[in-house]
Amino acid sequence: MDEPTIGELLRDLQADVSRILSEMSRYVTQEQHAADQKVAELQLAAVAKDVAEQRSRAEAMKTWVWTAVVAPVIVGIILYLVLGKS
Repeated sequence: MDEPTIGELLRDLQADVSRILSEMSRYVTQEQHAADQKVAELQLAAVAKDVAEQRSRAEAMKTWVWTAVVAPVIVGIILYLVLGKS
């Protein structure tokens, strides 16, 4: 059997190092993970704030509908019934 030459060993070693480096590039450091988590938390907080604002607007809209539409109709009906019978 032939023994591998120094050049062949070096090529194999370089190929192995390249493979290891390409695998390592897939991993995320703890600092990167922590930063990603912080960004996700900030985005979630922003979404929660938007939902709260939408709920507030919906409540305001229900109040507006009641005071601007339903209440005057009820008052008109009551006035019609009271004044119409006289």
